[in-house]
Amino acid sequence: MTDRGFTLAEVLVALVVFSISAIGLAHLVTETTANAGHTRSLSLARIEADNRLVEAVADTATLRAGSTSGESVQRGQAFDWVREIEIRDESGLAGIRVTVSDAATGQQLALRETLVQVKP
Repeated sequence: MTDRGFTLAEVLVALVVFSISAIGLAHLVTETTANAGHTRSLSLARIEADNRLVEAVADTATLRAGSTSGESVQRGQAFDWVREIEIRDESGLAGIRVTVSDAATGQQLALRETLVQVKP
């Protein structure tokens, strides 16, 4: 007589293999979701930094040396930003630096810099 079916040992080995695969897949999904959220935060912070930089460059006649800071919200996420303006030489060349950080963690997410000619 030939026996058909699986032995208990074979079933247990199959369950162990399946469990290890399922745990690995669950970890992969969790990591992918976390990375997607961080990438979204970086993209929004860069948009905010670009906005603050363009805001300063749009009217170079009003540029004054010093630091300005504030808070803003992009698509539901809060950011803190700092814009620093430094007059670099007598001819009116100004350096502008914008730093954007996550409001919740304080982690710096974006940095933008440029040079502009300030009108006398």
